[in-house]
Amino acid sequence: SAKIMKNFGIDIFSPSRSIANTLDKWELPKENVVINRRLGEGAFGTVYGGEALINSENWTAVAVKTLKVGASTEDRLDFLSEAEAMKRFNHKNIVKLLGVCLQSEPIYTIMEYMLYGDLKTYLLARRHLVSETISDDSDISSKRLTMFALNISHGLDYLAQQKYVHRDIACRNCLVNAKRVVKIGDFGMVRPTYESDYYRFNHKGMLPVRWMAPESLALGMFTPFSDVWGFGVVLFEIITFGSFPYQGLTNGEVLQFVKNGKTLRMPADAKPQLKGLIRACWNRNPKKRPAASEIVKYITNYPRLLTPCLDFPSACIEMADAGSDQLEFLPNSLQFSSQGSYSSLDIAEQATRAEKIKDSGFVDDDNLPEIISDSSNDPSSYSPTTVDGYSVMSPLLVPHVSCGISEAHT
Repeated sequence: SAKIMKNFGIDIFSPSRSIANTLDKWELPKENVVINRRLGEGAFGTVYGGEALINSENWTAVAVKTLKVGASTEDRLDFLSEAEAMKRFNHKNIVKLLGVCLQSEPIYTIMEYMLYGDLKTYLLARRHLVSETISDDSDISSKRLTMFALNISHGLDYLAQQKYVHRDIACRNCLVNAKRVVKIGDFGMVRPTYESDYYRFNHKGMLPVRWMAPESLALGMFTPFSDVWGFGVVLFEIITFGSFPYQGLTNGEVLQFVKNGKTLRMPADAKPQLKGLIRACWNRNPKKRPAASEIVKYITNYPRLLTPCLDFPSACIEMADAGSDQLEFLPNSLQFSSQGSYSSLDIAEQATRAEKIKDSGFVDDDNLPEIISDSSNDPSSYSPTTVDGYSVMSPLLVPHVSCGISEAHT
């Protein structure tokens, strides 16, 4: 949107060129970048591993994100916006931008290399190692898991201080380096909140439903406290070694489940202190959730707060609440994959409610919109899968009082 472009210092009339100009001092000659292996696929193109010569110093291991040749202006803008945000960050628990190559296609963003990849994959690969006897120096010790959580909370605290919301805090977006330090990455959804204490999303697009707070699902409201809700889900992911949140529920059922005030069922073996922290992160009132800075202090006081918890039902929810795996209010052709992590949403704003939210800073449970059916929904409004295979289909969210759809902006 024009507001976001302004906050990032982007020329509205020539957005991709103005971003490139602000990134000039980050420009690296392509001959200073050597790509030697493929790491995976990103939202806009392939991610490679390689080495780069930074500031005429020694060659450094790097990750290289690429933008597909011939990408649309919108994709180019989104791709460069991530680098534009990352150049502002400098913290030990935030993946660091090292440079860009924008002079010729394909264009690159160069980031520090994280040896062990994303935290979700790291945990899943080590789930079989969980046993009753785990030493403190183990990859999966209570001390190590707690340090992972502490690393992420430090990163969240920093983002909040810089007045940014991440909007996609999940283990898949946290990366592990060679020293097993976890850093927050993937800033494709990050947004600044310079002019207010929240960011409002009022555009149809992909959102990580299973990690989102009620006020974000219902009204497109994102604050540092909605990131804290997501952090609570991350804690669940860590102690269950990468378990899929709300397994057994479709995306649409997760929306209704959370709207009804229900949350993930925590493993019985989790420590009471951890259960208390997670419940605090999942408070319905955003203002009553702990700030990331408070979470840092809390976890610091309990160096073995997180423990492996694999002895729990695979559904991860109260079975009585699970219902069927299909949604009656969807057209028959639009059934959900229970493995989806993203949903395509239409957020319809209600002006009076927006003012109330702005004044109060939080959402009252009674004001959450209902999820209703609309058999006339155009199937083209649903995106079947993301590049990583997650389903992005969901029902639409609409307010109780029809007020029209606001102009679509991100």
